[in-house]
Amino acid sequence: MKLFLSYARVDKPFCVQIAETLDIHEIWYDQRLYAGQQWWKEILRRLDWCDGFIYLMSPESLQSEYCIKEYKIAMSTGKPIFPVLIHPEARVPERLAQLQYADLSRGLTTEGVKMILNAITLEERRLHQMVVKPVGGLPEVHSVPAEPQITSDPAAVIGKAAEAMEQGKYDRAVYLLQQAREIGYVSRFIDLEALLNDAERALERQTRTREIERDYQSIVELVKRGRTRKFGCEAFAAFRRDVPDYDPENLGQLCASETQEMQAVRIVPSVLPRQKSLQLPMLEWVQIPSGLLLISEASQANTSGRPLRTMQHTLDVDAFRLARYPVTNQQYQYFLDDEEGYGNPRWWGYSPYAQAWYQANPTPAQGQYKGEERPRENVTWFEAMAYCYWLSAKLDLPITLPTKQQWRRAAQGDDGRIYPWGNEFDASICNTRESRIRMTTLVMRYTEGVSPFGVYDMSGNVWEWCLNSSWDDFDVTSDRPRAVQGGSFIGAQERAQINFSFDLSPDYHYGSIGFRLVCLA
Repeated sequence: MKLFLSYARVDKPFCVQIAETLDIHEIWYDQRLYAGQQWWKEILRRLDWCDGFIYLMSPESLQSEYCIKEYKIAMSTGKPIFPVLIHPEARVPERLAQLQYADLSRGLTTEGVKMILNAITLEERRLHQMVVKPVGGLPEVHSVPAEPQITSDPAAVIGKAAEAMEQGKYDRAVYLLQQAREIGYVSRFIDLEALLNDAERALERQTRTREIERDYQSIVELVKRGRTRKFGCEAFAAFRRDVPDYDPENLGQLCASETQEMQAVRIVPSVLPRQKSLQLPMLEWVQIPSGLLLISEASQANTSGRPLRTMQHTLDVDAFRLARYPVTNQQYQYFLDDEEGYGNPRWWGYSPYAQAWYQANPTPAQGQYKGEERPRENVTWFEAMAYCYWLSAKLDLPITLPTKQQWRRAAQGDDGRIYPWGNEFDASICNTRESRIRMTTLVMRYTEGVSPFGVYDMSGNVWEWCLNSSWDDFDVTSDRPRAVQGGSFIGAQERAQINFSFDLSPDYHYGSIGFRLVCLA
């Protein structure tokens, strides 16, 4: 789904995080860098382009002339509105309170993200069921609705900008000063550029403060609960290294007695009781030799798909065996149909979080795309791990999810390539957005897109869960986020590159996320 994010500049870091979390959809948000009709025409073009409108509600965005007008245009053209509360002090207007809004005022909580995704999914289904799409949309560019104007009097604009700066409303001040520059304000005595630069620096400081407060509040939510205090204190220790002087709720004292030592335990399901032997269709193991993995970190990306920073290093990866194909619908169905399969509590005992999730979700979600030889999707990390434990017992083999480094080694080989087949993208040998298939494909379809070791579908089709997220953390007992790799049929080619990944909560599932198996024997 194509989504337009409306936000205030002071909330830009959180807007970027939300955009990255919703990366399985096509997201656009403006950079709030310019003012003027050409910029406003681009806003209107994107409002016409989008399928849905996400309004990030904070005190600033709810008072912003631009955000308000963007919202009104989206409403008038019939776009579905997805309100998201991102600041606890925002007073949600009645017109938006009547809509069911997601609450991310305490940070990117699993509950809040799920609510957004569920709302988007329901709207997607409604749109797909429509026989005829509505015609019309926004007017042609030459007759676009006027840009929000404060006044055409330059002196009045400067006065209002000064007032906004006095009140600490630097987002508004920057916009007003940009508008003054746009309408040609010139003064022999006032240095407009210096004034604008000062307002922008103040806005950057305000944005940084807002980001610190939001990060800190998320940590507070963890520390104040006994079950998650250990994780919260670990997060606070990392936070304090970056922001040593900010601790309004005295978390340092609360965490002083909390044990900080934790051993990273890699649990491989090799000691489970052996079950009746199973012949699983299309389960083929590929031997991946030991070797060096070249890592060019590009896991954090902006909306253009270009990495914000790149860091290169290498890792030694021991030999292992990887499944030639991602787990298929047919293979997963064996797990669901087995009387000792999905419903057996034994397979969920590797983690208290997995147990709690299974108790709350005893019935598995259905895959969205039928066909025995298509990849199984709509699977959480918890479910993928339970499947590994079940299959380990069935085959008497230590089977688990690949680590991020194993996954990349199998896709990259020895030459540091960008895609499994080489360095040039080719939409004809993989299933990404550029392929325009818009659904999963048979896992053995792309014979020319295999990795150097003959592994299929490592770029496109479905994202694949990895065991870990950070390179040195192999603890399966926690509820930490886990990496997904490989891109998908709805993602752009940049996300199908070997060195691109992003992290998701282990209880997250979607119709473009599946998994693959590794055997450590």
